[in-house]
Amino acid sequence: MSTTDSGRWRRTSPFAILFFFGRIFRLIAKNAWQSLAPLVALLVAYEGNIVNKLIFASIGFSVFISAAALLSYWFFRFRISADSVLIRHGVFKKKQLDIKFDRLQGINTEQGLIYRLLGLVTVNFDTAGSTGNEGNLPAVTQRFADSLRARLEAPSPAHITNGEGEDKQSETRTDELVRFDWRDMLRIGLADRRALIVFAVIGPFIERIDDHIERYLATLVDIAAVNGVELDGISGISIAVAVFFTVVFLFIVVSIAAAFLRYNNFRLLLQGKTLRSHAGLLTAYEHSMDLGKIQTLRLQQGVALRLMKRFQLTAHQAISARKGRRKAFEVPVITAEIGDALHSRFLAPDGGRLSLNPASSGFVAISPYSVRSKILFAGLLPALLATVVLMKPLGSLALFFLLWLPIVAAAAYQNWKRAGYVHDDEEIIRRSGLLGYRTVSLLFRKVQRVTVSQSRYQRRKQLATLQMYLASGSVKVPYIKHEKAKQLRDYILYKVETSRKAWH
Repeated sequence: MSTTDSGRWRRTSPFAILFFFGRIFRLIAKNAWQSLAPLVALLVAYEGNIVNKLIFASIGFSVFISAAALLSYWFFRFRISADSVLIRHGVFKKKQLDIKFDRLQGINTEQGLIYRLLGLVTVNFDTAGSTGNEGNLPAVTQRFADSLRARLEAPSPAHITNGEGEDKQSETRTDELVRFDWRDMLRIGLADRRALIVFAVIGPFIERIDDHIERYLATLVDIAAVNGVELDGISGISIAVAVFFTVVFLFIVVSIAAAFLRYNNFRLLLQGKTLRSHAGLLTAYEHSMDLGKIQTLRLQQGVALRLMKRFQLTAHQAISARKGRRKAFEVPVITAEIGDALHSRFLAPDGGRLSLNPASSGFVAISPYSVRSKILFAGLLPALLATVVLMKPLGSLALFFLLWLPIVAAAAYQNWKRAGYVHDDEEIIRRSGLLGYRTVSLLFRKVQRVTVSQSRYQRRKQLATLQMYLASGSVKVPYIKHEKAKQLRDYILYKVETSRKAWH
C-alpha cells in the first residue's frame, strides 16, 4: 500500500470490517437502553416461547451489526496528500475529515490478536484540536503506519515515502527509558482506581440482595443442623466476612489481570525527540508523542502508590476548549528517581534541572494563612449553619455537624504541609496533596496567560494567587506573597515574549 498521493481515494483492507463491527458493538453497549429498546419491544410483540424469541433476537442482532459493519467499510475511503490525511466515511450521513500533519500531536496504533496474525494495525490520529482520536485508519500494514509517523516527524512537508518502498529514513538513536516486569504489573493492578468504580457500580445490587442475606444464612444454618453441625452467630458473621474478602480478592485478581493485558511488556522509548510506548498482551498498543508537545509534566500518587513508594508520571498535551477527557501520555508506575530522570530528558534543554520528587528540599512553602482560610470558610461557617438550621428538627443530634470543623482543619493542615513550589529561570513546579503527593511542572515559555488575583482575606495579609494558563489547562500557586506573585507574573510574560520556540 503506497502512501503517496495517487489522486484517488482508497479503501483499507477488508479485515477493517472487524474494526467497524467492534466499534458498532461498543456504541450499542454504551447506549444499551436506547439501542435495544426497539428490539425488546419487538420481542414482546412477537408471539412464541422464550427460546424462539432469544434465537430470533440473536440472529437479528448479529445480522444488523454485520450489515452495519459491512456498509461502514464499503463507504470508508482515505487519501494521503503532501500535507494531510483525508478520510471520507458515513453510510447515510457523509462526512469528510481533513487532518493536517502540522496539527497532529501523535500517531498511535492498536493491534488486536487477529490483526497481529495478519500483520495489520489500526492507526489513530491524535490532534491538538480534539478531545480524543480525531480519525482512524483501520486494517493498514505496520510499514504503512511507520511511514505515516516518518512523515509526521519529517522537518519539511515532503511527500510521505512508500510503506513498501526502499526509501531509507535517516537513522535516529533510540534509547529505552523504562521497561516493566511482572512486579510492576502487580503494582499497577493494586493501584488501579477502576476497581473502586466497579464497587460503586455493584453497590446498588448489593443493597438489593441485602434483604435476602438473613434468609440465606438461616437456610445455611438449617442445612448444617440437619447434618449435625451447629452454627452460632459468630459463625454466621465469619461466613459473611469470608464472602466479603472473597469478593475483594476476586476484584484484585481481575484488576491485576487487566494490568497484564494492557501493560504486559511495557517499554518506554525515546527516538530522537519522539516518545514511544509499546505494551499489550492480546492487543498491542503503541503510542507516540513529540517531546515538544508536552505542556505539563505531572508526578502523582494515591494511597496505594504511596504505600508502594511509587508514582504515576503523566505528560499532558494541548486540548481543545470543548469538554472531554484531557489527552495524556502516561507511565503508570515508576520510582521518584526514574521520574526525575524522565523529567530531565523530556524538558531538556530548556528545563528539567529541578526535581519532581515531592520529598525534595527545594520546595518553598505557601503561607500558613491558607489553613485559617479553609477552616473559616469551608469548616466553621458550614458547620455552624448546619447546626443552627437543623437544631430544631434534630435536637441535640445537630451538634454532630460540629465534627465537620476538626475534619476540615485536619485536611487543611495536611494540604498546607504538602503544598509548595520551586522555580528556576525556565521552569516552575507546583507541589500539592492530601493523602498522596502531586507535583506539576511547566516551562514558562509555554504559558499563554497568567493572572495574579487576591481575595479580600488575601489582600489584608498581602498575599495573592498566581495562576498560569496553558493549552492543557491551568496551574495555580495560591497564598504566596503578593510582591512575589507579581514578580513571577512579569518574568513569565517576559519569557513568553522573548521566546522564539513554539508553545505547542
